[in-house]
Amino acid sequence: MVPIHIHTNTVCLLAGAVEACQRNIKFNGSVACSKVESHLADARVYMLTNPKEFDVVDLDPYGSPSVFLDSAVQSVVDGGMLMCTATDMAVLCGANGEVCYSKYGSYPLRGKYCHEMALRILLACIESHANRYKRYIVPVLSVQMDFYVRVFVRIYTSASAMKNTPLKLSYVYQCTGCDAFHLQPIGRTVSKNTSVRYLPGFAPVVPQECSHCQKKFNMGGPIWSAPIHDQEWVTNILSDVKSMKDRYPAYDRISAVLTTISEELPDVPLFLSLHNLCATLKCTSPSAVIFRSAVINAGYRISGTHVNPLGLKSDAPMEVIWDIMRCWVKNHPVKAQPADQPGSVILAKEPVLQANFARAVASLSKAQAKKVARFLPNPERHWGPKLRAGRQITSKHISLLGEEKVNGCLSHQDSELDAKRQKIEKLEDAPAES
Repeated sequence: MVPIHIHTNTVCLLAGAVEACQRNIKFNGSVACSKVESHLADARVYMLTNPKEFDVVDLDPYGSPSVFLDSAVQSVVDGGMLMCTATDMAVLCGANGEVCYSKYGSYPLRGKYCHEMALRILLACIESHANRYKRYIVPVLSVQMDFYVRVFVRIYTSASAMKNTPLKLSYVYQCTGCDAFHLQPIGRTVSKNTSVRYLPGFAPVVPQECSHCQKKFNMGGPIWSAPIHDQEWVTNILSDVKSMKDRYPAYDRISAVLTTISEELPDVPLFLSLHNLCATLKCTSPSAVIFRSAVINAGYRISGTHVNPLGLKSDAPMEVIWDIMRCWVKNHPVKAQPADQPGSVILAKEPVLQANFARAVASLSKAQAKKVARFLPNPERHWGPKLRAGRQITSKHISLLGEEKVNGCLSHQDSELDAKRQKIEKLEDAPAES
């Protein structure tokens, strides 16, 4: 196996980083010395000059990996794995939509599902780069945790299989009033005898105004709307991790994430937020078990998501979801709201489906039933993204680092400034040489 790990803060050449790599290689013994090499080169050029050379490529830059993707998809062997991390979450989650489009070719939406959308934007971007070289990706694991997204994809070469890419991508319409979302597939196929024709997707999937609350839609994407995990692969990895529990210092975290992913509905892109539904209607929230039971009793599937403890994936259409919430509000009345509010418009309609809130057997996942931890607390106080190297620490960073650490850094910076000032004064007072 020939792996390559690209871990760079900038594209520039850093000799110090290579020296650190060499020290780490020696520290890991003779086996590492015989198998691991470090190079002082531009990562993009190095990958481009070694096409289909590496079994595994790991991109882990500080910020966006977009500048490395074109060369990375060319450097992986057929069936090899590309692992990619993106830490520019503000961009991917919709804070700067135009920047996200320029880097990833997709426009993000600021919904409750924005972190999963970030994963799907990254996958769509990798697929786009791979398609230029008659290649395509197969995701095996896609994770959002802490303050970054990380994807593991296999890369294959096939001009015919590459034609299926439009079937795996969709645009997203999100209502500006009730946050209901709908997916618009880019392509479709029509089979006739033994031939398959590739055609544009049928449109539009939504009217000009939301059928639930009469508000307009925002459009985002395209995103990867096919499965983002290989469930069999995830199950096998989870089993292996459990069998070697003592070898993983972060076992609790790894098993929690993999357990939650193993229970996700694989064919349902994005997710609902129960609290967001209730915020729209201005009503009290049913428990997750009660809501899950109502969806299951209506004949649909539902699961959690590893991205958000309050997120729920379901194949139930929004008409069914709102009918369930209307039935809930009938038993738990809300205060009168202005008639033009999205919640008022939704509640003004009578439910077509009469929801059954009786406890369903499958309302708890296997992990929940066994009380297996799925979402762990933060490992320390003030848990958050750290500062970029070289940034000067000021009082505004208290929320990131904590008051004690910031005050300590500020006093250290003040002492350094005093020392520099004294040195300058000594130089100025020193007699000039003749």
